Amino acid sequence: MSAERPDALGAAARIRALAALADDTFDLLVVGAGATGCGTALDAAARGLKVALVDAGDIAGGTSSRSSKLVHGGLRYLQTGDVVLVREALAERELLLTRLAPRLVRPLPFLVPLRHGWDRLYMGAGLTAYDGLARSGLLPGHARLSAAEALEQFPDLRDDTLVGALRYYDAQMDDAHLAVALARTAAGLGVAVATYTAVVSAEAERDADGLRRVAVRDAVGGGEITVAARAVALCVGAWAPEVSGLFCDVGSAAADGEAVGVVRSKGVHLRLPRAAISGTSAIIAPAGASVLFVLPNPTHWLIGTTDTEYAGRPEDVAPEPEDVAYLLERLAEVVTSDVSVDDVTYAFAGVRPLARDTGVGGSTAKVSREHRISEVADGVLAIVGGKWTTYRIMARDLVDTVVEGLGRPAAPCTTDTIALVDARDAEIDALLAEDPALGEPLVDAPGFRRVDVVQAVRHDGAVTLDDVVERRLRLHLELDTVTEAVLADVTRLL
Repeated sequence: MSAERPDALGAAARIRALAALADDTFDLLVVGAGATGCGTALDAAARGLKVALVDAGDIAGGTSSRSSKLVHGGLRYLQTGDVVLVREALAERELLLTRLAPRLVRPLPFLVPLRHGWDRLYMGAGLTAYDGLARSGLLPGHARLSAAEALEQFPDLRDDTLVGALRYYDAQMDDAHLAVALARTAAGLGVAVATYTAVVSAEAERDADGLRRVAVRDAVGGGEITVAARAVALCVGAWAPEVSGLFCDVGSAAADGEAVGVVRSKGVHLRLPRAAISGTSAIIAPAGASVLFVLPNPTHWLIGTTDTEYAGRPEDVAPEPEDVAYLLERLAEVVTSDVSVDDVTYAFAGVRPLARDTGVGGSTAKVSREHRISEVADGVLAIVGGKWTTYRIMARDLVDTVVEGLGRPAAPCTTDTIALVDARDAEIDALLAEDPALGEPLVDAPGFRRVDVVQAVRHDGAVTLDDVVERRLRLHLELDTVTEAVLADVTRLL
C-alpha cells in the first residue's frame, strides 16, 4: 500500500486526530466542518496556531452541501445596496477560479430574460455595475442578446413576451467537494480533523491555565474525550443558538441562544434530468422577493431556490410539496418545457443561518447576507451569516478576532495564496495500481467506478454510506435513478 498523504482524511487519520484531541492542548478548537469551519481551521493553521476541527457529522454534512453550487457575487444583492458584499464576493470568485481551486470552480454563462423594454436599461445598468465591481476582467463582461439569439442558446426559453436577454458570467462548483478540499488542505497543515465527533458539554469558565475544557463524543468508536483549547470558534451555522448555549451558564441569555442572532431561512432545490429542458446556459429570473435559478450540469438541471423563514430544527429540514409546487410554478413562467412533479428525480433542502437584523422585517430574502461574529462566552466566538463564496473572508475575520483575543501578534491571513488540495487524479492512479479490479464500474451507475468509493473513504473522509452517496459521489444528483443495486454495491465496498 502506498504511503498515506499528510492531508488524507481516512480512518487512520481520524484515529490520530482523536488521540490528539485527548492528549494535546490547542490554540483553537473549531466546531463545525462546513465551509466556514473548514476555512477557519485552514486560516488559523496557516498562521501558526495549533488547531482541531470537529463536527457532529460529515464534512459539509449540513447547509454547506445543500447550496445552489454557485460561486457568485450575488447580482440581486446590488438591489439591496450590499455593494461591499458583492465586491468581496466577486474578488473571491476570481481567487477560486484562478489560484485556489481552478479545477473545482468553472465559469458559467447566465441569461437574464427581458420581458419589457425598460428591463434592458434597468438590468443593463445593474450588470454594468457588476462588471465594474469585478474589475479584473477575468470573465467576459455582459452582452445584449436579441430574442432570437437568446432562443438559440436556450430553445425552451418562454418567448411569448421575450424582447431579448442579457448574458453575463458567474461560476459553478460542487459545494461538498470544495469543502473536502478545504478540510484536506487544513489537515495537511497539521489540523486534527475529527468528523462524527459532537460537542456534548463544556465548562462555563476557563480553568486556572486559561483553557476551555470541551467534552466531545466519538459517534464511531464510542466514548467521550475532553479537549483543552485556548479559544473556541463555533462555525455551526443554523445550529449556532443551540451549540452556543453549551458554553454558557445555565439560565443566562446566551445559554438560551439569544447571544447569537440567527434568522433561519429554508432553501429548496429540485433536480431534473438533463433531457427535461433544452438549453445550454443558466437562467436567472425574478421570483417574487427572490430569484429563480435554472442551472445546467452535464447530467441534470438544478432548479432553485426558495427563501422562507424556517422555525423547525435544522436537522429536520426537508422539501415539502408546497416547496416543489412553488419552484415548478416559477419554472413554468420562464421555460416552455412541460415539466411536472413526476419529472423531479431528487429534491433537497438546507437552512441558511442569516444574521438577524432587527431593522428588517418580512421576507427572509430581504435579510443581508453579511456575516456577524458574536462572543458568546469568554474565549468562545460564534459566526453566522455570509455565503459560500465568501467563506474565506468570514474565516479571515474570525481568526483575526481569535488572534486578538489570544493576545498574540496579529499574523496576517495568507489563505489567498494557498491552493487547495487537488490530488484526486494521482490518488486514483495509485489506488488502481494497487488493485486494478477497482477500475470496474459500479452497478447501475454510469461514469462511476469502484475506485471512487475507495477514494472517498481512504482519502476524502467519508465514514458512512450517506457520506459516499450524497456528498462524495453525489449519486442522487448525477444519476436519474439511484437503484438498490448501486447502493448495495457501494455498501459492499464500504
